[in-house]
Amino acid sequence: MLKNHDDSCGLSFTASNIQSVESFQRLTTAYMGLLPETGDLLKELCRSDPDMPMALCTKGYFAKLIGSASHSARAKGISDQLNRHIAAIGANPREQQHAAALAAWCEGRLEETARLWESILLEYPRDGMAVRLAHFMHFYIGDGRQMRDSIARVLPRWPERHVDYGFMLGMYAFGLEESGEVAQAEKYGRSAVMRNPRDAWSVHAVAHVLEMTERHQEGIEWISGREKDWSTVNNFRFHLYWHQCLYHLERGELDSVLRLYDEQIVSDIESEFYLDMCNATSLLWRLEMFGVDVGARWHRLAAVAKNHVDDADLVFVSLHYYMALICAGDREGAERMVGTIREWSRLETTQARICGEVGLALAQGLKYARNGEHAKAVVKMEPVRYALDQIGGSKAQRDVFHMILLDMVQSSQDALKARALFAERLGHKPHSSWAWKHYGNILDALGEDDGAKDAAMRASEVMAPA
Repeated sequence: MLKNHDDSCGLSFTASNIQSVESFQRLTTAYMGLLPETGDLLKELCRSDPDMPMALCTKGYFAKLIGSASHSARAKGISDQLNRHIAAIGANPREQQHAAALAAWCEGRLEETARLWESILLEYPRDGMAVRLAHFMHFYIGDGRQMRDSIARVLPRWPERHVDYGFMLGMYAFGLEESGEVAQAEKYGRSAVMRNPRDAWSVHAVAHVLEMTERHQEGIEWISGREKDWSTVNNFRFHLYWHQCLYHLERGELDSVLRLYDEQIVSDIESEFYLDMCNATSLLWRLEMFGVDVGARWHRLAAVAKNHVDDADLVFVSLHYYMALICAGDREGAERMVGTIREWSRLETTQARICGEVGLALAQGLKYARNGEHAKAVVKMEPVRYALDQIGGSKAQRDVFHMILLDMVQSSQDALKARALFAERLGHKPHSSWAWKHYGNILDALGEDDGAKDAAMRASEVMAPA
């Protein structure tokens, strides 16, 4: 028989017994910690207490988090079942709001989904599931300030002795970093890692700080020195190897990048976890812009991407699948995916609006870029470069699109615009070997010999010692 049971945070759950509530607490902790056993914990909870509304709701949430068309359809079925179930059993108001959030998510109304979780947190600031999901949603709506402020609003309500308090610090750190407050971000991120060295999200938050502040060698040491701890988490661990690769790229340690790519980043690519694909495709394109021949590596990615041409969940993710298809020369798959994005842009959902305003132009620009139609790529990509935040992802992840635009401007032989845009980039990234190298080439083409020599020297200074 279902009854109301309170957890240690004072949250009320409709469940068969208190053990189910305790299991849900462990599930929330595992989800925050990116632990590989998270899915198994949910399956066991659903088996032992199939009528528990929050267990069923979380099943729908996790299906949506996978981000594929098939799992989104599954989540919609779970949401419909949950709504009928809640009406029959009379779930409590917090559970009803969670069910409403899942329904809004399944309908593509992402701002409303986030608003519902934030509404829950006004009254129940220690609802860890709502906290973590809101963090995720603000991330993929591209709103770093909301990521920051969402945690700031509830953090004082979390006692430091709480088992998940360190995860809160790490989420706050990441929101601070994405809002440009890197000093505070580093402080909170390092504090979180001291509390829990296995907290990969917090290790990741500090990795972002080190990337944004261009402390490349320190970044390598930060990630590799803690590998034994964060490598115990789920596939998110491959994203930390991706961050390590970014540091190696700027230091010119290209063999290290290829080794990490082959040994780690694509080691479980057939599992079709979308972040693995985002890591791999953006890294391969970056490698090519650094002058590396990546061989046949694109084809393995395209084999995964072709299974996702009909996905319409996250524009950011779909663009990375599209990159794999066009780079592997899968014209049929690429055309189908552009068709999906075009149709998607005509719907009345949050991501559809982003497709129409940014995503479709980026997809067309990427196609032109790959076809060697450099000027056409610039025409498509340049007008949306200040709107890239909308597609979601982090600053570091979105940077590949900025790099592609600059690469296309230079390749289009528009030397004056290229000089301006590379100078702009060096204003943000004064320790970028890639930017200094190309800036020097542009100055050389314009006959600015002294500036070209200085830029070449600056590029060499950033690189690792031979």
